[in-house]
Amino acid sequence: MKAVRRLSPAGRTGVLTAGLTLFTLVVVAVLLRHQPWAGGESLVQLAAVAVLFAVTERFTVTFPVRRGSHTISLSEIPLVLGLVTMAPATLVLVRLIGGVAGLTVLGGQRGTKLAFNTALYGTQAAAAALLFHLLAGSADPLGPRGWLSCFVATLAADLISVVLISAVIALHDDTEEWRRLLTADLRNILQLPLVVVTTTLGLITAIVIRDQLAAAALLGILAFAVYLVFRRYAQQSQGHAQVEALYRFTRAVSGSHDATAVTHEVLSQVRDLARAETAELIVPGDHGRTRMSLTGERTFEVRTEAAEDAWWEPAARGEPIMRPGGPDDAMAAPVPLGDTVAVLAVTRSLPDIETFDGDHLRLLEAMAGHASVALTNARLVQQLSHSARHDALTGLPNRHKLLADLGEAVREHRDVSQQVGVILLDLDRFKDINDALGHTIGDDVLREIGHRLQARFGDRARVARLGGDEFGLITPAASEAGVLALAAELHEALEAPTTVAGLALHTQASIGVCLAPRHGTDPDRLLQRADVAMYVAKQTRTGVHVYRPEDDQDTPRRLALLTDLRIAVEQNLVRVAYQPKVDPATGQVVGAEALARWTRADGSVRPDEFIPLAERTGLIAPLTEHVLDSALTACASWRRAGHPLSVAVNLSPQMLTDQTLIVDVVERALSRHDVPATALTLEITESGLIADPTHGVQVLHSLRALGVRLSVDDFGTGQSSLSRLTELPVQELKIDKSFVEDITHHPARQAVIAAAQQLGHALGLHVVVEGVETRAEFDHIRDLGCDAIQGYYVARPLPQEDFLAWLESWTAARAASLTLTGHHH
Repeated sequence: MKAVRRLSPAGRTGVLTAGLTLFTLVVVAVLLRHQPWAGGESLVQLAAVAVLFAVTERFTVTFPVRRGSHTISLSEIPLVLGLVTMAPATLVLVRLIGGVAGLTVLGGQRGTKLAFNTALYGTQAAAAALLFHLLAGSADPLGPRGWLSCFVATLAADLISVVLISAVIALHDDTEEWRRLLTADLRNILQLPLVVVTTTLGLITAIVIRDQLAAAALLGILAFAVYLVFRRYAQQSQGHAQVEALYRFTRAVSGSHDATAVTHEVLSQVRDLARAETAELIVPGDHGRTRMSLTGERTFEVRTEAAEDAWWEPAARGEPIMRPGGPDDAMAAPVPLGDTVAVLAVTRSLPDIETFDGDHLRLLEAMAGHASVALTNARLVQQLSHSARHDALTGLPNRHKLLADLGEAVREHRDVSQQVGVILLDLDRFKDINDALGHTIGDDVLREIGHRLQARFGDRARVARLGGDEFGLITPAASEAGVLALAAELHEALEAPTTVAGLALHTQASIGVCLAPRHGTDPDRLLQRADVAMYVAKQTRTGVHVYRPEDDQDTPRRLALLTDLRIAVEQNLVRVAYQPKVDPATGQVVGAEALARWTRADGSVRPDEFIPLAERTGLIAPLTEHVLDSALTACASWRRAGHPLSVAVNLSPQMLTDQTLIVDVVERALSRHDVPATALTLEITESGLIADPTHGVQVLHSLRALGVRLSVDDFGTGQSSLSRLTELPVQELKIDKSFVEDITHHPARQAVIAAAQQLGHALGLHVVVEGVETRAEFDHIRDLGCDAIQGYYVARPLPQEDFLAWLESWTAARAASLTLTGHHH
C-alpha cells in the first residue's frame, strides 16, 4: 500500500487497470480449460452482439454517489444474450471488442480513462461468464436455472462496476478513503433492482429470438422505452439531488468566516458536485494571480504565478466557458469578488461520465454564485478582524494583538531557564522629523522602519507597532543573553539611514527590555515595565536598558513632572542661566547663550527631560516667551554696564508653525527691553529649519526682517542637506558638541569640524563650536579658525546675578592670559 501511495494518481490507476487485465486473462484461461473458444456461434451472431455492446454505450444512466457512481445501461441485454448463446471466453472477447468500439467511436474516450473502462468491461464479462458457467452448468441456459444464473451474473457484474469505479476515484483522491466511498455506494445499492429489469429483458429477448427472430425488433422498441423511463427517472433524481446538493453546498461554504477555510470548502464541494478531478479558484492580483487548487489527491495548494493567457480567460471577463471532450476536458465560471472577478474552474471529468456538458456548466455557475457571496462575506469579516488587530499604517500587529500574542507566549513557556523577551523601542527625536518634514514624511519613515523590522526580525520575533513612534517585539523562549543580543542588534539596525523622499534620515531608538516570567507574567504589566525600561534608556542615553524594580520609582516622578512643569511655567519658576561665547583668537567675550534650568524640591531636572514634556503638553510657547524675556533683560543689563554683548535663545521648531505669534513675541520683547535686534540670536535646530519648504522659510525671513540673527544649532546631527543652507536666511552655524569630544584623538571628528568651518565661511556664516571642555580642544578649535567657542572650559552656565562678576573677572585676567598663550603657541 505504501508503494502505491508513492505513485501518481495516473500511476495508481494504471496499476489497478493492469490488475484487472491480469484477472481477466486468468479467468479466460480457466474457462478455456473447460470449454473451447467457440461453441458453434456464427460470425453474424458474434458481430450482432458486439454491435449491441457498442450501441448500448449511448444508452447509459448514471446515478452519482458521493465521488463514485452507479451506472445503469442496456448492456445487460447483450450480456445475457452472450451468456446463453456463446462460449464464456468468446463472450469476454466480444464484450471487449464491442465495448472498445463504443467507448472510442461513440464516447470519444482516450488514454487512461479508455484503458480503465476497457479493463473494467473485461473484468465484468469474465466474472459474469465464470459465475454463469459455475451456476448453470449443463442445464438449459434458458430454463429456470439458467435464468437464476443470469441474474446472479449480471448483478455481480454491476456490483463490480460500482466497486471498481469507486476504487479508481478513491485512488485519485486518497488511498485511505476507499472504504468510506465503497460503503457509501453500497448503502445506495437500491438502484440494483433496475438491473433486474434489463436482465429480464435480455432473457426474454433470447427466448424470443430462439422462437421468433423478427419479434426481437419489438423487444428492441420495448428496451428503448425502458431506457427512456430510466433516463427520465435518473434526470428527476439528479435534479432533486442537485437541489439538495446546492443546499448542502450553500450551508457548507457559509459556515465559516475564514477565507482560506471557505475557499477549501468551496473547492471540495465543487469538485465533488461537478464530477471533476481538480477544482481551482484563480484570483487576479496586482503582481500576477493566485491559484488555489484542490487536486485529485485532496491536496490543497496555493501558488502565485504571472498573469498569462489561459483557456479560462473568458470566465475572468464574466463569461462561462466549457472545453468538453478529451482527457483534459474543463469548464470555468466567473466569481465576482467585490471590485475583481475570480474564476472557478474544474478540469478532467471523473471516469463515470463521458465529459462535461451543459448541465454541469449550469451547476458550476450556480455554485460560483453561492461561492461569490460566501467568499466576499468571509473576506470582509477577515478584513475587519485583521483591521481590529493590525496597524493601518504599517500592516504590523497593533498593541491589542501584541498583548494577545504575549499572553499566549507566556502561557506556553513557563520554564525560568527560557525567557520570553518583551522589547519596546521608541524612536529618538522622531518629533523633529514630523515637525521638520511634515507628518506625511513621518508616516513614510514609520512605514519603512516597520518593514525593516519585520524583514530582519520577523522570523525570530513577533513585531508590532504600538502607536506613534513606538514598536514592540516579542521573542519566543530564549535565554536572557539571546534576548539582549537581539535588542543590541535591533538598536544597531535602526541606526542605518532611512531613505524617504530623497532624504537619508538617520534614526536612533531607545530600547527597553523585560523578561517573562522573571519580571512577571501579566501581559499588561510586562509591556508597562518594558516601557519603563525604555524611558530609562532614553533618559540615560544608554540605547538599551533592561527593566529593574527600582526603575518604577521614576514612573510617578514622570507623572508629577507634567503637573509641576505647568505650575513652574505659569509662575516663572524656570530659571535662565547664561553660558559665555568667546572669540578664541582674542579671548574676548562676544555673547552668551540663554539656557533654561528647572529645579524641583527633589533636585534639578535635566533640560532634555522637561523640554520635550513642554513641547508635548503645549507649554513650549509660554516657556519660550519666559526665556526670551529673561534673556533680553539680562542682555540689557550687560549693555548698560558697558558690555555690548549679544544673547542667543533656543527656538523650538513648534514656534515656527505660527508666523504671527513668534514674530510679534520677538518684536514686543525687543521693544520692551530696548535691546537692538542685532543683539539677539535665535538658535533653531537643523531639523527645525526645514519644517516646511515654504511656510518655514517665510517665518525665518520675517524674523530676519526684524534684524535678529539666526543660527543653525546642533549642525551635523539633523537631516537637512548642506545645499539647504544656501536657501535659508541664517547668519551663524553652530557645530554640535558631539564632534568636539576628545577631538584631539579623533581624526574623523577633526575633519568634520574643519569641513563645517570651511563650509560656513564659504557661505559667509559665523561659525560657533559648542561643548569645548579642555584646553587641548580649545586650542585645536582656535587653530582651525572658528569664530566663537563655548563650553565648560570657558565657563559653565551661570545665573544672571553671577554672570557680570564672571565677565569682569574674565575681561581683566583670563582673556589676557588666553591671548598671551595663543601668541606663544
